[in-house]
Amino acid sequence: MDYLKTLTPDLVLQRANEEMKELYGLKNYYPVKTDNGSFNAALVQKQINEAIKNPENFSGFDIVYGTSHGTPIVHHGQHMTRYSGYNKFGDPVSTDGFPWDAGWSGVQIHNFSLVPSPWKDKDLNYKFDDFPNNFKGQLTDKYKELNPKLHFEQQILTALNKKYAGVRYGDYLMYNKQNFHNKDRKVYYKNGAPAGGWIKYVHVIQPPTYLSQGFGRVYLESNTYMDVPIASFATTKGSDISAEFDDLPTSAAAGDRVEVSVLVDSTFPKEVSPAYSWVLTRVSDDRSLTKETDQLEFSGNAGAASASGTISIDPGGKRRLGATFTMPESAVRIQFKVNEKGDVPKETILSNNVLDSYPQAIKVAEPQSYPYDMLTKKVRLPLPENTVTLQLPDLEDAAWDGNATGSLNVYNKTEDLLRDFKILNNPSVNEDSETITRSPVVTYTTLRKDFGIDGKNDDPENRKYVNLESPGSPLRRTGQIFYDGSVSRKYTYTTYENKCTGEGEAQKCESVPKKSSGTVTESFNSDTVTKPYEMYVYNGREVVPKFKYRDEIEENQPDSLTKNLFWTNEPYYYSVIRWMHHQDEAGEEYGWTKVPGQYEREFIQQASGFVKSTKTRTMEEEYSQSRKAAASRTNKKSLYDKAVFATDKDLQKYDYPVKSGYYFNPAGSYTFTLNTVVFKDKEPAEGMMTNDHKDLLDALVNSFRYESDLMYINNKKQAVNIHNEGLAPKGGGFERKTGVLSVQDSKGVNGEKLIRVLDRSEDKSRFDQKVEEIEHTDVRGEDSHVFWKKVLEGYSESKTETSHKSYKYREYVEAGQHIYKITETSKITIVVNPDNIPLYTHANMPDGEYNIKVWFEDVNLQDIDHTYSILGNLKGIETMDSLKVTVVGSMFDDLNN
Repeated sequence: MDYLKTLTPDLVLQRANEEMKELYGLKNYYPVKTDNGSFNAALVQKQINEAIKNPENFSGFDIVYGTSHGTPIVHHGQHMTRYSGYNKFGDPVSTDGFPWDAGWSGVQIHNFSLVPSPWKDKDLNYKFDDFPNNFKGQLTDKYKELNPKLHFEQQILTALNKKYAGVRYGDYLMYNKQNFHNKDRKVYYKNGAPAGGWIKYVHVIQPPTYLSQGFGRVYLESNTYMDVPIASFATTKGSDISAEFDDLPTSAAAGDRVEVSVLVDSTFPKEVSPAYSWVLTRVSDDRSLTKETDQLEFSGNAGAASASGTISIDPGGKRRLGATFTMPESAVRIQFKVNEKGDVPKETILSNNVLDSYPQAIKVAEPQSYPYDMLTKKVRLPLPENTVTLQLPDLEDAAWDGNATGSLNVYNKTEDLLRDFKILNNPSVNEDSETITRSPVVTYTTLRKDFGIDGKNDDPENRKYVNLESPGSPLRRTGQIFYDGSVSRKYTYTTYENKCTGEGEAQKCESVPKKSSGTVTESFNSDTVTKPYEMYVYNGREVVPKFKYRDEIEENQPDSLTKNLFWTNEPYYYSVIRWMHHQDEAGEEYGWTKVPGQYEREFIQQASGFVKSTKTRTMEEEYSQSRKAAASRTNKKSLYDKAVFATDKDLQKYDYPVKSGYYFNPAGSYTFTLNTVVFKDKEPAEGMMTNDHKDLLDALVNSFRYESDLMYINNKKQAVNIHNEGLAPKGGGFERKTGVLSVQDSKGVNGEKLIRVLDRSEDKSRFDQKVEEIEHTDVRGEDSHVFWKKVLEGYSESKTETSHKSYKYREYVEAGQHIYKITETSKITIVVNPDNIPLYTHANMPDGEYNIKVWFEDVNLQDIDHTYSILGNLKGIETMDSLKVTVVGSMFDDLNN
């Protein structure tokens, strides 16, 4: 109220006249002088000084003429008279602070027995009585803006509240201790009014203006009157534009959408269109929020969906305007202004036109992060302590009537996130107390399966998985808990009614007490508690890096007797589990749970084979006895066990000289050992070879070859080769044709079976099988064989240890699944002519060199349906054994000699 310092009594009078014209359309209403004297400038100056000193007590100026008059008294050490002067009509104006020198019966002002409409049938100025119904002037728009309700009821209540509410009769109203027994009684209670309101009873002597206080009188049925002040419009609200936050959260999680709303209230009696503006800024750097960076949007009625503009408000109406934005990583300050300059429409009170949330900005609610391996989290959350204080009204003999009742209500606004929601330590209010405090605690459980993206939630327990491109960025959700409530308590108090009996001079009145009741209600603080949560999600990688195993044959040459085979074992697919846990309220882990993995894992390993061939008994060894006998030129038949070699001295220069027509039995023994290591998901039946081993073994056996180009004679006197194939005549002899025997085609001359395979059917020791299970466990923290760890995620052996370190993800093979390492060794001996069946060469076999050879054919592994087929061609042995036989002459030469 700095304008008070610029005022002078003359200016007050001038302003009063201006305002009477501006408000009531009455020109030159207050003269400088009346029949009762001049304008009392001294009184106004005194009121100016008091208003500057105590502006909160300012109630307006009195336009009074003449000088004080009436009964002189001394009250509280001050000399004063009953009246300070006259109004313009000559009505006396009571001196401010003059006591009730007639005493007081104890009946509150608003309960006096008053005469309604005292201006009727009386010689009173009624220009402002029953206002504005009897008003003959023209009320201006300015007046309607200041006082939309038009009548003076609010101005009277405001003035009475300031002057008398809560005042005790003995404070300054009692004079010379009259009715001393009432000294502690209060003469008026706030906003008290007689039935029908004060305007039904008050005879208005001086109307209020913006700066000047008005006053009037009420007339009691006891033929007395009382002055009633009417507050100036400077001390009441009048027509006003105001704004208040309707929804202003205290915190929000970064990334969440935040809604803020403002209610704009108008008390103007006509439609107004004030200007407004929003300013939303980050507290950290004072940068304004924008649509591009913060998705800032505005809402409201037509024309209000922007940061600034004008809004249309109906007479006495309200408008809600909103702002919505994405919460940044900084607190946000909200500022809102409406009709900031107070010019459209014109306003006097502008302090309620500007809102600013600072320093209580919307703070960033720090999220609670949940780890990758957590399924559920129990939460115990104490809500802010909330206190309500009830106060008895300042009424006569006021006393509480019963307990305070009510409740602090707590609501779960996100029931699909805050599960199993319980409210503790928050009983309903029913207690004998004026101060009520509640400190509620809520408990709830958050579940992993309530977090998701694109309509899909992460629920690995039930095989529902969310796979994020960036597992380091969590899924976010925000829980909201709202609380509000109120407490009420009934009270009783004493009022007094004036009961009169008799009439005229015989009338007697007395104050009669009466019990009344009321209720005090106070609200708890209300707010929304924002609890953001971040759920980190990782459900494994689709493919674990595969190790590159060897797929090759070492020493795969035709002259090598030893060959090593390496190939990648066939894959087997396995279900895996991971371990996940729950958390209690203290953050302790419990309830570790096996959870199915999203992907099957492929078990592969290095398979291998080893083939070593040896000559058990070579042809040189087989024929050595016969050859030695021939070299010794002995004729002892028993020494020629396998063949008959020539004894002629001149033929000893040949390694193996023979004459046609004698027997030459095929001979030789050859062994190979096959060792394989493979991996299977089932144990082989007892004594059963794996097909991998058996099929490779059979192929090696079948690759054996015995060949010879010697010419034999069969039982039909036919010239044949070792394979009993006929020989075509040529000259005096036959055309050569090499015969080849194999295990599968071993019948030779005369259909004799000339090859025998010695295997485990002959001797069980020729086959050995060792089966070892590749051990694994699904027990958390225990170890599995390194072969498993090479194919499971979360281990250094599979080069995926980062999954365990970064995402707490480690796989175990689900129980009930197996893999076995099977090592098999077979020893095979192939014997040529094991029964030493005598075969005779044909007597007409031409002289010359003949060759006998043992060898192994190549094995095309691609023809075998096992994973080692990738190795292609397994080279055979070009020459396992050989013998060169020289035919010189025939048996007929010996007979002729």
